[in-house]
Formats: sequence, C-alpha cells, structure tokens
Amino acid sequence: MKQVISSFLFLFLCQLGFAQNFKLKLTDHLINIESVAYSQDGKQFASGGLDGTINLYTIDSSGNPTFSKSLNGHLASVNILNFSKNGKYLVSSSKDLSSRIWNLDTLDKSKIINFHLELVTASFLDATNKYLISTSLDGNIRISNLNDFKKSKTIKLNAPIADLKISTDNKFYYVAFKNGTIKKIETKGKNEEIMVFKGHGDEINSIDLSSDGNVLASGSSDKSIILWDVLTGKQLKKLIGFEWKVNIVRFSSDGNYIVGGGNDGETKLFEVSSGKNLQNFKELGRNVRCLCWSKTGEQIAVATIQEGEKFGAVVYNTGVKVETKSSKNNVPPANSKSKSGSASTQKKPLPKK
Repeated sequence: MKQVISSFLFLFLCQLGFAQNFKLKLTDHLINIESVAYSQDGKQFASGGLDGTINLYTIDSSGNPTFSKSLNGHLASVNILNFSKNGKYLVSSSKDLSSRIWNLDTLDKSKIINFHLELVTASFLDATNKYLISTSLDGNIRISNLNDFKKSKTIKLNAPIADLKISTDNKFYYVAFKNGTIKKIETKGKNEEIMVFKGHGDEINSIDLSSDGNVLASGSSDKSIILWDVLTGKQLKKLIGFEWKVNIVRFSSDGNYIVGGGNDGETKLFEVSSGKNLQNFKELGRNVRCLCWSKTGEQIAVATIQEGEKFGAVVYNTGVKVETKSSKNNVPPANSKSKSGSASTQKKPLPKK
C-alpha cells in the first residue's frame, strides 16, 4: 500500500512540475505542426504545419507570441524553418522537396528552390543572405547561389544526410549521417574530410553547434545526446535519461544550456558544464518534432504531435536565463578592480630586450 501511495505521489509531483513549467499553447493551426523557429532578435516566431501552412507571430515585451499572418505555398508538411540572421527572411523546407525563401517585408513573394531529389533535412541562409545551404537524404549538400543558380555548387557525399551545421568561421561543415557518424569537412577546396566523430550506437537525428563554435551536440536514436570537442573530435559528455530516441537538440544562445526532444514527447534541459538534467517538459503531446529557444532563454517552443481540436506549438518556461551579448561585453567602470588590477593602474609589460 505504501508503495502504491509513493508511486502516486511521485507521479503527482512530476505532473505538478510539468504544469509549473507550462506557459501557453498556440492554437492557430488546423493540424499538427512539424517545425518552430524564433528570430535571433527575439521579435518574431514561426511555426510550420503538416498541411504546408506557415504561421507568423510577433513577440511582445513579455515574450508572448501574437498571431500575425499565415503563409501558404508548400504542398506538404513544413519540416524546417529558419530565420535569416538579420530577421528579414524566413527559410522553409517541406516534404514536397522544395525550399522557399520568404521576404518578410513583401510576404506576397517567395523564392522557390527545388534541387534535391529526396527529403530536405537542413536548410538555412548564409550570413550574406546570398546563398541557401541545404542537405538532403539524397546525400548531397547544395550551395544555391540565389542571384545566379548556374553558379550553384553541389557536394556529393553519397550517403543519407540527417543534419548539417557550419562552423562560426565558415570554414567547415559538420555533416551528420543517418549511419550514426558525423564528419567535419572543408567548405571550400576539395571538401576534404578533416575529422570523423564516432560514438553513437544508432542513427543521428539532429546536431547543433554552440555559439562560440567549440562544442558540437548530437542527438541519436540510441536515446542519448553527445557533446563533442570540435578540435579533437573527442567526447566531452554523454547526456542520458531519455526513454525514447532523441529527435532534436538545440543549444541556448550563450551555449550554457542544451535541450533535447524525445520521441515520447518529453523535452529535457541540461546544463552543459555539469551535464546535469535541470528540467523536464511534457505537458502536452508526444513525439517532439522540433524545438527552439527564445532570445532570452526564458522560454522554449516545442512542436509535438497532439490529439484534439486545437493544434500548435507548446511554450514552456525554462527556469533559466541566458547571457546576452550586452551582458558579456559590459566593461567595468574605471575605479572597479578585477583580478588583474584596475584598468587605470594596470601597467603595460616592458618590451623585451
């Protein structure tokens, strides 16, 4: 009897924890959603549905999304959404094998790119917004020149690609293959293989790169997330505790935290430095399809399969707040002292003789 009561109390406390984290559910889709994205400036949010519809939202000062407009054009579910770094464009990819680039100032027009023969698994604009970089289960990386498609480039890797990220200096691609390996290759020249990351016991479904470019994360069907040193290829940590496969992983903008979404509908939040599981989120739905962080890190949005009359992204409070660039770049006043002494009294080193 005591064991039954203890089990019931444990489940009640778990559900209470989930409920405390739950913030809101966006209910503007007519069907389940596959993808979600916040813009880097934190002012916009987008979600992509199984019916090919994309919903746009504006974010108010309290971090709450307000529905703005629907975008239509895809003929099948929208599995990828990414805002450009300047927030002026939205990239969407669909199971209709096409990608679209939406100019958010002139929403009546979109540029359509269709160069892959199988499902697109990653797509995003480069920093200049001149190239669309995409990968597919067809085994190719496509660098599409948006001003002149004839100058586009294809890198043939001859194996189904699950995901792709580019290094912060734009010199390397990190390519995750369905066979459970990740390869680091050059973006220019002969696209030579620099390094191979091995350690997962099953296929890799998602990868992400920390904002400083030093740590790569991978989520796998072996129910784990592995953190990798990008310079050595060695494992830094293995994050476990998932009941089912990990479908997606995402770093917070400061790289201090990471979330992983599982096939059972649960999302786990970890502290990167310690590997500690800080929070679990599972208020609604099953089979996490996508997730993303808000700019401040105070919320995450999760695309998950739901049953009911209203469908949409679930937004959770994370209980953490990420470091912004402004907080990192704060310079102490002249009269303040640090471990190396004050700025006004610190002496320059003497020149070597």
